Amino acid sequence: MQIKAMKPVIFFLAILTLVSLACSVDLFGTPTPAPALEVPSTEASAQPEQPAATPELQQPTTNTQQFYTEEFDSESESWQYLVVNGSNKKIVNGIVGLMSVRPIGGLLIFDLQGPSAWVYATYEPYTYTDVRLDIRTNNRGSNNNNISLICRKSDAGWFEFDIANNGLYEILFGKIVGDSVEYTPIADGGSSKIRTGMAENEYGITCLGNTLTLYINGEEVRRLEDKKYLLPEGKVGIAVSSFRDAPVTVDFFWAKISQP
Repeated sequence: MQIKAMKPVIFFLAILTLVSLACSVDLFGTPTPAPALEVPSTEASAQPEQPAATPELQQPTTNTQQFYTEEFDSESESWQYLVVNGSNKKIVNGIVGLMSVRPIGGLLIFDLQGPSAWVYATYEPYTYTDVRLDIRTNNRGSNNNNISLICRKSDAGWFEFDIANNGLYEILFGKIVGDSVEYTPIADGGSSKIRTGMAENEYGITCLGNTLTLYINGEEVRRLEDKKYLLPEGKVGIAVSSFRDAPVTVDFFWAKISQP
C-alpha cells in the first residue's frame, strides 16, 4: 500500500517563497511552462533538506469567502503551499524534482515530474470547526499516487484523508515537528468506488465534532470516531503526492468548502 503512513515515500505547512522558486516552481504564477531543469537523482533527493523558514502568512484579501466553491480561474493568495520530501518526510525549502502547481484554463494543475514530492495547498483565510470539503479531480497518469483532503489543520496537527490511484485509502493524523512532518495512521482500506488509473473522481470529507467521514464519488465509504487527537478546529486543504514513479499530473476542477 503506497500511502504515506505505510512507507517512507508518502500536509503542511511552511509557505513556499514564490520569488525564490520562480524559475522552477510556479505556484499560482504566470501560466507559462516552467523551463526544463535537471531532475535530481534518487540519491540526491533522499538527502535531508535544509529546514524551511516560516515567513508570516499573507493577510487574506477582502473578497475571500468562508464557504464557497473555488474554481481556480484566477490567481489567488488565499491558497498557500508546502512541499515535503517523501523520502525522509523533511519540509523542503525548494523543490523535489521538477514540479509546478498553477491554475490554467480553470484548472489547478499539480505537475510533479520527480519522485517523492508531496505538495500541499491550504486555504488560509478561515479556520473551521465543523466543515465539509469536496473536490473533483482528473488523474492524467496510470502510476500510483495520492490525492489528499485535509481538515482541522493547526499547530496541533491535522486530519488527512489520502486516496491512492490504486484503489486504496488511508486516514492519518499529521503534525509538523521541527523541520519534518510526522504521520500517524488512524484507519485504512480500499474501495471499488475509486476510479483507478487515468480517470476523474469526486472525493469529499466531513469533520463534524469528533466524527471523520470519507466520501468517494457520492458514496460514503468510511466513518469513524476520533477519540485520541480531538482537534477542535483548523484550516482545510488539498494535496498531491508522487512516489517512486513519475511524472504525476493531477487536475483539480474545483474545491468546495461548505457546512456539513
